[in-house]
Amino acid sequence: MRRLWLPLAAAACFLLASIEDSALAPKHDLGTFLIDPPTPYTHYLPPDVPKGKVLAVHGLDVSREVMSFISAGLADGGFEVYAIDLPGHGASRAKFQTAVAEQAIRNVAAALGETTVVLGHSLGAGLLLDLSANHHFSTIVLLSPPPVAIDEIRADRVLIATGAIDLPRIRSFVPIAADIGGTHVETWTLPWAAHSAAILNPVYVGRIVEWLGGNARRTRTLARMAWLVVMFVAALVLGIELLTVGPSPSGRGRRDSQRAGAPGEGGAKREPDRAKPQEKSNQTLRPLPYPLPEGEGGSSPRAVLIRYIAACGTSLIILKLGNPLGWLRLFATDYLIGFIFLTGLFLTVAVLCARREAVIDRPYSFNRRAVFRAAAAAAYVIVVLGLLVSSHVLNMSLSGNRWWRFPVIFAAGLPFFASDEWMIRHLEPRWKCIGVALLTRGLLLAFLLAGVLILNRENVFLVLIAPLITLFWIGLWFAAGVVYKSTSDPYAAAIFSALVQGWAFAAWFVIL
Repeated sequence: MRRLWLPLAAAACFLLASIEDSALAPKHDLGTFLIDPPTPYTHYLPPDVPKGKVLAVHGLDVSREVMSFISAGLADGGFEVYAIDLPGHGASRAKFQTAVAEQAIRNVAAALGETTVVLGHSLGAGLLLDLSANHHFSTIVLLSPPPVAIDEIRADRVLIATGAIDLPRIRSFVPIAADIGGTHVETWTLPWAAHSAAILNPVYVGRIVEWLGGNARRTRTLARMAWLVVMFVAALVLGIELLTVGPSPSGRGRRDSQRAGAPGEGGAKREPDRAKPQEKSNQTLRPLPYPLPEGEGGSSPRAVLIRYIAACGTSLIILKLGNPLGWLRLFATDYLIGFIFLTGLFLTVAVLCARREAVIDRPYSFNRRAVFRAAAAAAYVIVVLGLLVSSHVLNMSLSGNRWWRFPVIFAAGLPFFASDEWMIRHLEPRWKCIGVALLTRGLLLAFLLAGVLILNRENVFLVLIAPLITLFWIGLWFAAGVVYKSTSDPYAAAIFSALVQGWAFAAWFVIL
C-alpha cells in the first residue's frame, strides 16, 4: 500500500502555514478609488493610531501584490498604507499610458491628503520623480528609480535607495538625482542588494520604516516570508504526491492487457493466432502515446539544438517584419508570446518532417485520461500554488479584459511545448535530457535578447524580465516532467505547460 504520511504531512503543513500567515497579516481591505481612472487598492491598517498615510506605487509588469511585504511592514510600524494598481496592471481595467498612470497617482494622493508619504519602486519611483517636478510632496521614498529627465524635486524629505548590484543605469542616476534634490535628499546603497531587495528584504524594509519614523522592531516581514515559503513547499509536495497516486494511464493499460491474457486471473491464456499474421502486425504497431526513442526516428541532442537555433533565428526574422500576435496589446511581452508561437510552429514542422514515417506508422492516440490528469494538475498549480500562495507577491487573477487573452496565449504556446516534449523528454540518460532542456532554454533567452537589442529595440524592456521568464520556463519543464511521469503522454505534459503559462502570462503582463 502506498505510504500516506507524506501527503498528509504536506497538507497539515500547508494548513498550519496558512493559519500562521493569516494571523501575521495586518488588518486590510480591498477597494477602488472612484477617480479618473478608477484605481484598485489594498488598504493596510496599523494596530494603533496611525502615524501617517503612505501611498505605495509598484513597478512595471507587476502589481500591488509585489508591494505587500513592505506595505505590511509599514502597517506594523504604525502607518496606514494604500497600495494601488497602476493602469494596465493587476486588477485595473484602464489601459497603461504614462500620462494616465501619473494622473492616477496624482488623484489618489490628492484624495489621501497633502501630508501623505509617497513610496515608489522602479517604474513607480520614476513616475513619482516625474510628478515631483511640478507637484509638491511632503515625503518621497524612491526605491531603485529609473533615470528621469527632471530639473527639480519638490519635497520636504526624499530618500533614494538602490542596490549595490542593481542595474548600472539606475546606480549611476542616484547621485544625479541627489544633486538635483539638494540637501533634503538622503541616498542609500544597499549592500549585496539587487533591484527589488528594498521591498522584499526584511532588513531593508525595517530601515525604511525607521527612516519614516515608524517602529521597526514591530515589523514581522521575516516571519511572513518564512511561512509563505512553507506554504509553497508544502503545496508543491502535496501536488506531486496527489499527481503520482495510482499507476499511470499507459502503465495501467499494459497491466490490464497482461491480466486479461494471464491464466488464473479472470482470463484464459490465449494462443497466438497464426491464421491472421496481418492482424498481429497491426497490433504490434498500435498507436503509442509517447515519443519514439533514438534509433526509431527519435532526436539526438545535436539535432534538437540545431532545430532550436534554426527555429529561433527564423522567428526573429519574421518578427522584424511583423508580430502575428501584436494585437494582444501587451506591453513588449506580446513580442515574447509571438516569439514562442513562431518558434513552436517551426519546431513542430521540423519534427514532423524528420519523423514523417514514424508519424504515419504510429499515429498519436488521444488519451483522455492523461489529458484530464494534465488539466487537473494545471488547475492545482493555478489555484493552489498561484491564487492561494503566489498571489501574496504576484497578481494571479484574471479580471476584466485579461480573460480572453488566456486561451489565446494557451493556444500560442501549445505547439512549442508539444514539439519540445516530443524532442527532449525521452532522451537518455537522464543527465542528457536535463542538459538539453537547460541548453534550449538558454538558446531561447539568447535569441530573445538578441531580437530586442538588435532587431526590435522598441521591445527592449524584455531585457529586464527575460532572465526571470527563462527561470519560469525551467521550472515549468521540471513540473511538466512530473506530469509526463504520471501520464506517459508528451501531449498531456505539453497541455499542462501551455495552460500554466497561458494563465500566468495573461495575469502578469501589462495591457496597453
